[in-house]
Amino acid sequence: MLDNNVNLDNLKFMETTRDIQFMHDDIVVSRQGYTGEDGFEISLPNSHIDDFMDALLKVKDNNGKPVAIPAGLGARDTLRLEAGLCLYGNELKEDISPIKSCLGWTISQRRRQELGFLGAAMVKEHLAEGVNRKRCGFVGDKVPIRPNTELFLANADGSAGEYVGKVTSGTVTPTLNKAIGMAYVNLPFNKVNTELVAMVRDKPQKVTVAKMPFVPTNYFHGKQ
Repeated sequence: MLDNNVNLDNLKFMETTRDIQFMHDDIVVSRQGYTGEDGFEISLPNSHIDDFMDALLKVKDNNGKPVAIPAGLGARDTLRLEAGLCLYGNELKEDISPIKSCLGWTISQRRRQELGFLGAAMVKEHLAEGVNRKRCGFVGDKVPIRPNTELFLANADGSAGEYVGKVTSGTVTPTLNKAIGMAYVNLPFNKVNTELVAMVRDKPQKVTVAKMPFVPTNYFHGKQ
């Protein structure tokens, strides 16, 4: 389906190749993906998208099975949640710094010292003074806990006590057969194993703060 043959077997996670052509135009293939799985992102001209997808869906393996099948946004969103990946508009916004979202590791020491980037003033403040709320993951039973659901400390009888945070993303993972999600929770109640209560349709649902990723990632870092 490509104009030239390029072996992608040794392309590692976050590496990119521009040595591929489709319909005589260069395309960009990166070994990454918004899912936590080993996969590829492909960038090509808009005018070629229909032809590329038609050709891709016709490719079969040695057993005659398709190598790719379409999947919707719901499937992708479930996978990115299992991997603990943030979504802009949910976990990431202009008023949420990388410090609050637990992504401070993405800012190099040089950038922390030099600043000068968008949002630098907020980052500087949060590095110096800390924050009172941070992103965390949670696990519940099989009832999906959707964005904007409020979280509370649990009273002795299981009812909702003090308000401590709000859900930003939530779904039910078929991999674990449990409800999972992310939320911003007041410190120190964002710590792993902290038990909270989510109010779902006015009914308290027990959730537990959990380590992410919920499902181990499967990125390709090279042959072992």
